[in-house]
Amino acid sequence: MEPGSPSLLWPLRLSKPAVTVPVPAGEDSKAEERAQSPVLTDRLTAAPSPSSPPAPSSPAPPQHQFQAALVAEKYLLLEQVEGSSLCRCVDVRTQEEYVCKVVSRDCSSLLQAHYRLDGHPHVNPIHEVLVGDKRVYLIFPRSHSDLHSYVRARKRLREHEARRLFRQMAETVAACHEQGIVLRDLKLRKFVFADPQR
Repeated sequence: MEPGSPSLLWPLRLSKPAVTVPVPAGEDSKAEERAQSPVLTDRLTAAPSPSSPPAPSSPAPPQHQFQAALVAEKYLLLEQVEGSSLCRCVDVRTQEEYVCKVVSRDCSSLLQAHYRLDGHPHVNPIHEVLVGDKRVYLIFPRSHSDLHSYVRARKRLREHEARRLFRQMAETVAACHEQGIVLRDLKLRKFVFADPQR
């Protein structure tokens, strides 16, 4: 993928064969239960010491709650990515960060779409597929921001840059249509950058 090229957040291709790892029986439902109820709290400020009670006028320390679940004893699923249905996840062995899409097990059309666009230069690859009793966990490489955030931050794009980005988006959508794949809910947030330099 060329530098600065966006790729679909809904990744469709495999750069190498996906490894399907069965999730041990019962672990899938445990991960699902944990994902539905907050289990970890990330405090951004230090907790007050027991000797000094908090001042009545001071606001409560900000808290960001997120769900965490261990899937297949390999990936720790963390909070949802802002503006997305994907969750951040971390490989507990390598500490490498990924994103995960959790879908029901009967979503075979989604996986078929990924395989049909295998090798397209503007589509995120699947890193790994984990199959549970009720859910399938699709693990993708981490992206570096989305086109919506990029355009909002820049306010304006030069015509040359806008043309280059639009061409990549149009080529990706055309490739999907050629394979009989219709993209629903198409928006700038769905296009992400593969590298930090955008």
